[in-house]
Order: sequence, then C-alpha cells, then structure tokens
Amino acid sequence: MRTAARAIGLCLALGLGPARDLDAQRAGGPARDTAARAPAPPVIVDRAGVMRWAADGREVALFGVNYAAPFAYDFQALTRLGVDPKRAIDQDVAHLARLGVDAYRIHVWDREVSDREGNLLANAHLDLLDYLIARLSARGIKSLLTPIAWWGPGYPAPDHPSPGFSNGYTKPQMAVDTAARRAQARYVAQFVAHVNPYTGRSYRDDPDIIAFEVFNEPWHDLSPPRETTRYINTLVASMRNTGLRKPIFYNISEHFTPEQGHAVCAADIQGVSAQWYPTGLVRGAALPGNPLPNVDRYPLPWADFAGCRDKARMVYEFDAADVAEPVMYPAMARAFRGAGFQWATQFAYDPLAIAHTNTEYQTHYLNLVYTPAKAVSFLIAGEAFRRLPRGFDAGTYPASERFGAVRTSWADRVSELVTDTLFAYSGSTRTTPPAPAALRHVVGVGSSPVVGYGGSGAYFLDRLADGVWRLEVYPDAVPVEEPYSRGSLRRTVTRIIRQFNVMVVTLPDLGGDFTLRALDAGNAHASEVSEGTFGVRPGAYLLTRRGVASAALTPDTVIGGRRLGEFHAPPSTGGPTVVRHEPPSSIRGGGTTQLTFDVVQDMPPDSVLAFVRFAGWQGYLRPIRLRGFASHRYLGELALDTTRTGPLEYAITVFSGATATTYPGAVEGLPTQWDFTGTAHWTSRVEPRDAPLVLFDADRDRARVVGTGHVPGAQPRSDWVAGSGAERAAWLVGADRFGPTARHVAARTMLRDGSATLIADAWARAGRTDRVVPVWQVEPLLPVAAEAAARWASEAMLRVRLRADGTEEVPVEVALVTADGAAWGTTIRATAEWRDVEIPVRALARVPLVLLPRPYPTFLPYDLTAAVSASAPDLTGVEGIQWGFARAAGTADDAPMRALVERVELLLPVRR
Repeated sequence: MRTAARAIGLCLALGLGPARDLDAQRAGGPARDTAARAPAPPVIVDRAGVMRWAADGREVALFGVNYAAPFAYDFQALTRLGVDPKRAIDQDVAHLARLGVDAYRIHVWDREVSDREGNLLANAHLDLLDYLIARLSARGIKSLLTPIAWWGPGYPAPDHPSPGFSNGYTKPQMAVDTAARRAQARYVAQFVAHVNPYTGRSYRDDPDIIAFEVFNEPWHDLSPPRETTRYINTLVASMRNTGLRKPIFYNISEHFTPEQGHAVCAADIQGVSAQWYPTGLVRGAALPGNPLPNVDRYPLPWADFAGCRDKARMVYEFDAADVAEPVMYPAMARAFRGAGFQWATQFAYDPLAIAHTNTEYQTHYLNLVYTPAKAVSFLIAGEAFRRLPRGFDAGTYPASERFGAVRTSWADRVSELVTDTLFAYSGSTRTTPPAPAALRHVVGVGSSPVVGYGGSGAYFLDRLADGVWRLEVYPDAVPVEEPYSRGSLRRTVTRIIRQFNVMVVTLPDLGGDFTLRALDAGNAHASEVSEGTFGVRPGAYLLTRRGVASAALTPDTVIGGRRLGEFHAPPSTGGPTVVRHEPPSSIRGGGTTQLTFDVVQDMPPDSVLAFVRFAGWQGYLRPIRLRGFASHRYLGELALDTTRTGPLEYAITVFSGATATTYPGAVEGLPTQWDFTGTAHWTSRVEPRDAPLVLFDADRDRARVVGTGHVPGAQPRSDWVAGSGAERAAWLVGADRFGPTARHVAARTMLRDGSATLIADAWARAGRTDRVVPVWQVEPLLPVAAEAAARWASEAMLRVRLRADGTEEVPVEVALVTADGAAWGTTIRATAEWRDVEIPVRALARVPLVLLPRPYPTFLPYDLTAAVSASAPDLTGVEGIQWGFARAAGTADDAPMRALVERVELLLPVRR
C-alpha cells in the first residue's frame, strides 16, 4: 500500500486539495482530516492475495447479486407503476436473505448522483442506495460498491436526462482526459466519505461495506499501459485520502490484453475483478441444448502475472444469459472457486414489482417468486461457493456434474445439494437425503422423497425446535410468453397463480400427525393433516407435531433475523386462459406420440380434450383426454394405427364450468359442433415409420440456430437465403472474413423438442432391447449400453444437403453434438452445386465441442473435449449439429468461407 503522503500529493497535482467531509462541504464548513479517524477494515488482503476477515483470519467467501432498484430503469419502472421503491427494496431484500445471499454489489449510476464537476448529489437515488445498504446490513448481507458505472441510465428504455460528469466523455476518454480525471477523483472521494443517514456511518467506515471497485468495465483503448496504471492510482489515491483502509479492486477482464493486464496488476490496488457471461448475451429467446459444457472452468490469463500474485480475486457480474433451466449457477460457483475467486455477484436480480415483465435486462431473469427453480438453484450455488475450497477441481465435464455435496444434471434438469442437515433441489428428484432425521432445512421446487408437491412455486421448511417447523410456500409461477425476448411493462411473461395445492411432508421429526397454523397476515387457510398430507395455499405456516407445545411462537417472533409471519408474494396475476404448445417435428405413423400443452388459468380446468384429424377431413378422430402431470401441464397420447401419412391438424378444448373454449384461437365451443367458427389448428406431419428423421430444415428451424457470437477479429455469418428451389430456404453460415487473429468460426443447429423420442422409437423398432443409458449417469450399464449404441450407430447415416457460397469448394466440419457434451464429426466438401452428401455415422470421430454462443470475456476457452469414453455417439442423446469453418493456411484476412445448408437427415437402421 502506498503512503498517505503520496496519495495527498496526487490529489494536489490534480488541483483537488485534501479530501473533505461531504456534509461539511455542503454546509460550507471547514475541511477535516479524516484519515486518523478511519476504523480498521473488516476485510484484509494477505500477501498471497487472499481476502480474510480481520477479526479471526478466516477466508472470505461471499456469494450474491447485483440489484438496481435505486437507479436507472428499475427506479423509473417502479415509479411508473406507482410502487414505493422503499417498499420494493424491503420485499426484495427479504427474498435475498431467504435465498441465503450474503453479498451485494452495484455499479452506481454516477450520472444520476453527480454533477458536471463530479460533486456527489444528495437526491432520491442516493437516498435509496443508503436505505438499501441499511436494509442489507440488517440482514447480514455485505456490500461492495463500484462508484463509477459510466453507462447512461435508460437501458432498455432510451436514456433520460441526467446531470453527471460522465455524460461528457466516451468511456475510453474517462481514462485519459484531464478534466474527466479531475471530476472522477473528486466524485470517488466524496462518494467514499458520504455518511449514510440510515446507518449513521460513512461508506468508508461502514463495516458491512467491505470493499470498493473503482470503475465498472473500464476501457483503456486510448491509454498506453503506463498511463492506465497512473489513472488507476490517481483515483485510488483520492479514495485513500479520505482515510479509507478497505480493499480496492479494479477490473482486469474488460477488453483484456496482457499489456493492460500487467498495467492493472501494477496499480496500487488490493484486488482485481472479472465477469463471466458464458452463454453470450441478448439472444432474444431461451437458449436450447445443454449449456453446462460452457462453464466447465474459468482460466485466468493473469494468474501468473507477478504483479497480480498478491491481488485478491472477485467476480463483480456473472450470469448464464438466456438459460431457463436451473442447472448453471452451481456449476459456475464451482468454476469460480476453482479459479480462486472469493466474491461472486450475479447480474442482476429482478425487483419483485417488475419481475412479471422481465424488462430490466431481458437476457437475465432471476427472482425467487417468478423464477423459482432458478432461484433455488442459485441458493444451492451460494452454498457450494461457501463450502468449496479455493482451487477446487471436479474434473472435466461431464464428471464435473457432481462435486462436493452438489449435483447438477442436465439430463434431469435439476440442481441438488444433499447434506445431513440441508436438502435443496431445483426440481423434482428421487434422491433421498442420507439422514432424514438430522435434517434442519429443506428447500425445493417440485417433489422429492421428503416433500410431495404439485405446485410450481418454491417452498422452504426450517426446523425451529423439536417437532416444530416453519413452512413457507410461494405461489405457482407459470411462463406464458418467451421471457428472453424484448421486454415491455405492458407484457407479462410469467403469471402468478395463488391456488390450492396438496402437499405431503415426510419428516421423522414431524411424523404423520401434526398441525398446520397460518402465520402471515391475512392468511386464514386451515387444513386437516392426514398421514402427512394437507392442503396448502401460498403463505407462511407453523407445522407442529401432535403433543408439542408451540403457542409461544407467534407471527411476530423473530428467529434467525426473520419474523415468523414475514411473507412477501404478489396476488394472482389474472387474465385470460393461455395455452402454449410446440408441435412435434414429425409424427411416426403406426406408433404413439406424446403431445404436451401448458394450460394456464387461475383455476384448473375441469377437463381438456384434444381433437385430431388429417388435413382435408371434415371430422376428427376419437377425442383424446389429456391428463395433468405437472403444474398447469397436460399430456395426451396420440396413437395412429394407420399407415396413412401427410399433414395432421389438431386442437384442444378446455372445459371450465359451463364453458368450453378451443385453442389455438380461443374460440367458444367444440370443433365437432356444427356451428363452430374456429379454423386455427396446430399442424405436424405424419411420416412413414422408416422415413429419415429430419435433424435440420432451413424452412422450419430458424429459431433453433445458436450463432457464433463475438469472435475477435472475425465476421461470422448466419443468414437466411433462397434454397435450391423456389419454395425452399437455405441457411447461409460461415465467415465473411477471419481478420488477422481468428482461425475458426462455428455455429450450431439444435434439434426440435421430441426428436430424441423419435430416435428412441427407432431404436425400439430396430429390435434393440438393450437399455441405452447416457454413459455419465449409470455406471453399471456402461459396457452393455455403449456396445449396443455403437453397433446401432455403425449402421446409421447422415445426409446433408448443401453447397458452397461464392467459391468453388468449401470444407465444412459437421459434427453431431450429444447431451453429454461430446461432439462427433468429420469434414465434408461443399461444392458450387447443390448436392446430398452422405456420411456414415461410424465415420464420425471425436472433435472438440465449440462453446456456443461465444462466452465473454473473450479470453475464455473456445472449445472443450468432454471426458466421455464412449467409442461412438449415443444417437438417443443427440441434441444438435455443430458446423465449423477452419481458416486454411495462407488465407487472406478478408477471404470469405461460407456454405448454404438446406437440410440434414438421419437415416436410422430398422428391422427388416
């Protein structure tokens, strides 16, 4: 750490003078030397770059969120909806505590809390930040603040007027312009010295604010490395001159180059910060396929820099953008600990009051009420982050699906944490905790051997005393629109339904005979309990074993910093019935096909029927009665014992009370009635049982393409053009140029839902009786399953219809991607003419899986070779096709390399 004299000298050189107490400045009072009054910091960084609690020397390991209710779009949206921001903060902080969050970070929108000269403004935004920090402190949540964001305060809406100093500069100019430096130095000094009226402490002195990060994602494009170090030291000196003794971090990963990385490490800081967006950003729709290979590990290119060996490591922002399945957060926590990070905060937690729209940052979506499975997965991640040691290595994916007490399973779409005292799961599971009698906490979504539940909301069970448990049940959260598309406060993407559900609790400490008592305000629900089974509505309850006294526990009793009666959840959203369904890619004649529908309405329908016919028919086949098998999800089995093929049409009718409404179209009545006016149907196509399975069709699968994303120096191409005929489309894929550094680009086409079922059906038709089990799931069946799958795959064939674009011949890497993270491929030649290229599956060999979309920061791994020992691809686990274009030696930077792909078919062996 540099001396205070040097820090004062740097401030004087900028013409700032000694730092002053902000409140004294505003009152016109004299400046006060605050350095002597600074308390000891709560956290120190030792010589090995490890953050430790000053009180006892334990290593720091904190996991949490970014959350922006005091600023920018969140503040504007809450105000527009008439929501009191402080009330919103109270609710959200309670939920963050419920999720076990112990870390909070925010990049303060300096444009909203500063003037043109860099003076800190006392306004509504700063007041709400003060209030938020106080509420977090009351829940034991530590904060790390980044004073400078630079960004405008509008996104995703247009920026609104703001007074701050950074309005006048581009981000690169912030590091080199003298006036900009002067304003920043003045601002960060006043920010650190600001006294929070809700705590009575300055940010400098507050023990629950453990560190600062200077600038959110700075760009040093205009500054040489030496100037970068000088700029950082200028701002650090201004902060230190206030008497600040806490660790100061600076970003090292944004626009990373080794030269700038060394410059950051050479600065007078105690830690470096990084971010991770392993699945890209802003795809506009949920990402299909297994994303877990993208988070196998987080290598640090600065790990061996001499100047960084004594620097602590923190992750200021991370998220698996556009991923809806609840599996990524624990895997990311594992990778962070493997890289030695001690702080990780997700970006960004959605305020409850606007989470139904997911407008804040539509590529992210996390909220306890509206994304319950992801929220429980996040809770599990926090537990993993705190439990795993720095440098932990779980091996290469898919071995890394299990680590410590955690399991993340793409096959089951679930995250789990299983210990003697805590059992948490983000979806239904058959896992049994090892010591049910020792359990003290159960957190779940769906059902387990401990809790049976048909709703879709999260629930928490916490043991308060022998035979006394507190139950917290959140309402059903049901998606009704694509949550990752463009957001709007006028659009609801997830509906809340506060309905009655049946719950079964099987805990030895409670037994089957216990009472249920509502605790939260306004909750009058009561239910008899029979053999551990009872009806429940959203709310907080006390479960008491028969014969145990619990009358002394009231809603106002505080245990573990939480009132027993505290419960925050919105009312039912309301609105018309919504039916969601994706038709299968094709239907095989002579077999049985499952059709699933989401039927979303406030009260469950009395019944649902499906009406099916071949195109051109006037009537329908016998109606199919759908059965509910999950919250608001219905399933029907379509058996076609006919050899007829061709287009198929179908609709469903929802019966509720005296009304019958048919979908799609929401038309009153049944499609079989003579005066029914509806004409809309879902459509699919019945194919012969031995027809090739279409893995990709350019006319059909535009939404199933996963693009390359950002590749430094390259211009990847993904577009839709005319195909081989007037009625056909083609996918144009490849690179318009590679630039001076890029050597490879890739994209992926994902199979439509239900394709795996069709492949499994073909397996059965081929007379295979071996049970095909993904090799990473059931070890005892490995030899049989792998051998059988290899034999079957050896008889299959891929047929690819394509041609080169703009040149006579283009080599194209084609690879089948399986759910275990493996890729099996070969290289074919696209010529100037359209042609069908047939590839025996037995000719495919293991190739690296390109991690798509490309992660950010860009120094993260380009590809992964999964630790899979199979000798052939498991065709029942195929998820997509990887398309690669490798730059040939001697190719010019601006030489294009593109192909047009029209169709890919899988020809499967059948029993003759």
